[in-house]
Amino acid sequence: MRTAPWMMAVLLAGAPALAAPAPAPCGGLRFESGRMVFGRTLAPQGAETEACLQHVAQAVLARPAIRSVTVAAKLPDADRLDGRGLATAKRAAEVLVAAGVPRTRVSAVAPAAVEGEPAQLQLAYVERPAQPAVARVRAASGAVDAGATEAQLSARTVGDSLYPGELLRTGANAQAELALADGSVLRVVADSLVKVGTIELTASLQRKVQLELLRGTVETDAAPGGVGSIFEVRTRGAVAGVRGTKFRVSAQDDGTSRLETLEGKVALSAAQAEVEVAGGQGSRAKPGSPPEPPRPLLAAPALVGPRGGSFQAIPKVTWRPLEGASTYRVQLARTADFIADVQTFETAGAELAVPGPRQGKWFWRVLAVDGDGFVGFPSKIYTFDVQP
Repeated sequence: MRTAPWMMAVLLAGAPALAAPAPAPCGGLRFESGRMVFGRTLAPQGAETEACLQHVAQAVLARPAIRSVTVAAKLPDADRLDGRGLATAKRAAEVLVAAGVPRTRVSAVAPAAVEGEPAQLQLAYVERPAQPAVARVRAASGAVDAGATEAQLSARTVGDSLYPGELLRTGANAQAELALADGSVLRVVADSLVKVGTIELTASLQRKVQLELLRGTVETDAAPGGVGSIFEVRTRGAVAGVRGTKFRVSAQDDGTSRLETLEGKVALSAAQAEVEVAGGQGSRAKPGSPPEPPRPLLAAPALVGPRGGSFQAIPKVTWRPLEGASTYRVQLARTADFIADVQTFETAGAELAVPGPRQGKWFWRVLAVDGDGFVGFPSKIYTFDVQP
């Protein structure tokens, strides 16, 4: 049976009165042209102020385009000049941090107050201009951070987006794999810092990708591009321009840039000179010098064992010595793509007693490194399982 509209009105009129809604934190909050506008003056401190700041923190976290927040404590000179103004601003900033806003995105200041205005807190923000993301974190292990500057780096996880000009940093034993907007994949190895630059792709598959490696090493699997495409990884002293697919670029502390091409061709440019480095070759450019002639990379080491099986303690891993190898880089990981829980060890011999205990299943591989630091091809991948 349908209920007549007048019957609904009678029922509502006879219902008990509802409790008045709780007042909105801050008296209301709006984000307007870099300023946070509150519905009431925000006192320098107090329970209402803390509740408002916690509300602000949640609103900021819900707006990922906001890069930074500045808390200003505007107090009379008598309170500001002896340091209490800045201390007040810092206390308010700590409330935002405790509520989840990354510390690197919050700053505190104590500007002069306008005569006649009450003591108050004012908040400003910087928002990233509207622009499409150019990369996405596809996989990550360990400490992976990103942000507009090194001072604003904050933790990033799988699925997070990166925008033009942003930095991505990996910590010790950390790895990150980025899916670029043109379909390429960029792996950032441990202790590296890379700046994501221009990434464009047209309907004709012509692309423009420019990355800047500030330190460490990146490994790239470049997607096919149309005629006239550009794919560059820049370091302080050189530019690696892709004419193929898979390669590594390293930026060393002394300014030397090193290129190792695994597949295809890559042009290495420095000091107004250029060499073409084909698959299976490497080259480097020292500061102020042209690139060296390409040299062959070391082959993949042949692993001896273990090639599977279960062990009560972590086994010693062994491989056959490789002529020309100065050291070997042994990598362990929880996944076959060597992204999760990657552990890297360097050794001069053809065996390694891996520090333990390391329970569970592990994938392992070995890469040979020559006397000049060029890393060769990775070996086959084998596993072992440690079960106590």
